[in-house]
Amino acid sequence: MNLANNPHKNFLYFISFVAVLRLTLAPFVGLGVDEAHYVLYALNLDLSYFDHPPLVGWVQYIFTSIFGSGEFGARVAAIIIGFVTSIFIYQLIYDINKNTSEAFIGVLALHASFLFNALFIMLMPDTLLFLLILPIIFTVIEIEKNNKLSAWILLGVLLGLAGLSKYTAVLFIVPIIIYVLMRKRYDLFITPKIIPSIAIALIIILPVIIWNIQNDWSSFAYQSAHVVGSNTINWNGFVSSIGAQIGAYNPFLAPLAFYGLYKALRSDNSTIFLTALFGLVMILFFTYASLYKTALPHWSALFYMLFIPLGTYYMLQVSKKYLKFAIGFGLILSTIAYAELGFKFIPLPDHQSLHRDIYGWDIIMSKANEHIIDASTQALAVTNWTLASRAIYYNRNYDSNIYLIDDRKDQFDVWEKEKPVGKDLVIINTHSFKRDIDKYMQCSKVIKHNKFDIMLNNSKVNTVELVTCKNYQGLR
Repeated sequence: MNLANNPHKNFLYFISFVAVLRLTLAPFVGLGVDEAHYVLYALNLDLSYFDHPPLVGWVQYIFTSIFGSGEFGARVAAIIIGFVTSIFIYQLIYDINKNTSEAFIGVLALHASFLFNALFIMLMPDTLLFLLILPIIFTVIEIEKNNKLSAWILLGVLLGLAGLSKYTAVLFIVPIIIYVLMRKRYDLFITPKIIPSIAIALIIILPVIIWNIQNDWSSFAYQSAHVVGSNTINWNGFVSSIGAQIGAYNPFLAPLAFYGLYKALRSDNSTIFLTALFGLVMILFFTYASLYKTALPHWSALFYMLFIPLGTYYMLQVSKKYLKFAIGFGLILSTIAYAELGFKFIPLPDHQSLHRDIYGWDIIMSKANEHIIDASTQALAVTNWTLASRAIYYNRNYDSNIYLIDDRKDQFDVWEKEKPVGKDLVIINTHSFKRDIDKYMQCSKVIKHNKFDIMLNNSKVNTVELVTCKNYQGLR
């Protein structure tokens, strides 16, 4: 497929326009919880991290070193990945029957799925896997056809990078093994060419293993508890997980993913069938995990990234009218969402703003630092991990230190080389996360300062209270 050819121009115009739009929007939107967290990875380079493998931090380090650690620099990598991923999806569908229109419509469906408009602007471990999963599938098919050493080496590199991106990438091994068994290509298990592939993959993920050896395997323990955190089925959480996925990916397009999986499993096209095996393994795993712990919508993003476009392709043979509505609905709402992010024009009730997680943290940290007179004896603090990444990120240009004060073991404990015992802490309480400091901490004296509101369109986005804990001595 040569994208420079004229038949592909509409597709290229579209994904280029979307990429430019996202780049234009990027510096005007504050960082969310996860975004800020992974930029902190880049600002604290390490072999690996408590909650994820290191590649997301390493990639952020490269791009923030070039473009700065502000909002724009933090988002360039994700926007590029969104652009390239669209090309891979287009190629996947185009290779079925060489129809440019059908491939383009599949990509349109991807961009009409709400959550991808966020994941293609926010760099997360899942975003990195978008870039890797289809090249892995294409490479396995190439190995099946030609069994070349170069393809085996490439597969080792790609699987190693996937392992550096997210722990659940280990699931990628399962559909590959199933596919080889179903094709009765047992020779691929015993070829000497597999040895360098395995060796390369292991060498690439070595930083994760070394870090975990140095830190009592804490990352593996955390992830196993994080994904499946209970021994009891939680049906309410399971229903919530399914509902959240349907809503997050567009309620009219998300069901098409399962239709696409069904059709792909019956396909004679080797690439599509292998893709179906990948999708089946992933959706079964995350559905099982959802029974025990409420799953976040982006956990299953890889499945929907592959099968909303494929489901759209197969639905073209059934009902174009439905697709026009579903894709049009998604593109219109996504356009409105982008416009709102940029221009902030939708009025909403107090504390219900769409911007409540991403707006005002520069103001909050500025006002909090007004209470820091001596950074050697005073510090700032938050009491919930979801506040910590944004607070630390937006505090990076100040001299004060900031601490997360809680009893939860996480990445912030790794970064905090010393505890703030004996310091005067200025605690940041927000509308959604506030503590009664008298009951929560041991302090010589608790001083409550005036509250202030973060305002937008004459509505309160957040209400913040600063509380000083004199001579902090630990939690009660």
